[in-house]
Amino acid sequence: MAKERSAYVIICLALIVTAILALMLGTQFYSLPQLWQALLGNRPAVLSTVLTFRLPRVLAAMIAGGMLASAGAISQAVFRNRLADPTILGVTSAGELFMLLGGMVLPAFIFQKQLLALLGGLVAFALLANRKTLRQPYQLIIVGVALNLTFMALTQLFTKGINVSSSLGFNGITWSSVYSLLITGFVGLVAVLLMAPWANDLKLPDEQLASVGLPVTAMRLGLLALVVYLSADVTAAVGTIPFIGIIVPNVARYFVGHDYQTILPFSMLSGAWLLLVVDTIGRLVVLPSELSAATIMAVIGGPFLIILVQRGGFHGIKAR
Repeated sequence: MAKERSAYVIICLALIVTAILALMLGTQFYSLPQLWQALLGNRPAVLSTVLTFRLPRVLAAMIAGGMLASAGAISQAVFRNRLADPTILGVTSAGELFMLLGGMVLPAFIFQKQLLALLGGLVAFALLANRKTLRQPYQLIIVGVALNLTFMALTQLFTKGINVSSSLGFNGITWSSVYSLLITGFVGLVAVLLMAPWANDLKLPDEQLASVGLPVTAMRLGLLALVVYLSADVTAAVGTIPFIGIIVPNVARYFVGHDYQTILPFSMLSGAWLLLVVDTIGRLVVLPSELSAATIMAVIGGPFLIILVQRGGFHGIKAR
């Protein structure tokens, strides 16, 4: 219990400090006194820069990071597989493909990107989630990676190899996108906390759950729908950002144990912190240009996944 409390205190402090640093750092450095004077109205130029560019980016990174980490943790509970994550299982790439195709053939309408990304994610999970893959962790990952590559290839086919994700990302994100992400993220993350006991229940065999009257299929489908909802909202706002859903929940298990009622809230905070750190680093390493958060996460996540598989062995990647 003391270890869990310490972990929560540390991650909350880290998130606050990182958010302040993210507001200070950029092409133009602002000190804490300058930020304070800007809040008092004495530096309107500084205040304009912070409110127009940096603050929406900070908020979007934190919300998206919390949503992706939560989606990854729930995926691992549903599939009983520590490697499960919407990005490597093809959910987000399917969302990007449907956003592209829908934008080409449909007239614009409200929440178009969110609905199309949600539809794509549902299609990916429908192709992925069957009894055979649910029972075989490595087969699940192989099929998921194959689906992911297929959806990515189709996207490149329709765009003639042009990277359609370049228009997304955190660079230039607007307050309207932040408000949309904030509303949908709040709803999704509240649902995550409310449905956390289901994730714990799914640790037990389906036969045992059914014997005590629990609707196993409904629980699993409900959690999967929540995963698609969370990942689709992030994909619609900032595109695909890989590996957060794998890294954060597995690290969370080390600090707060295997109870999803503690894993999920800790993953929210840790995911928010990790993506904010990654995005802030991306803004600074190649000034005046920048590296996308997706690129940096791919560099970090690839080795992490390899180490996780090698240490877990063939049977050691089942989530508890």
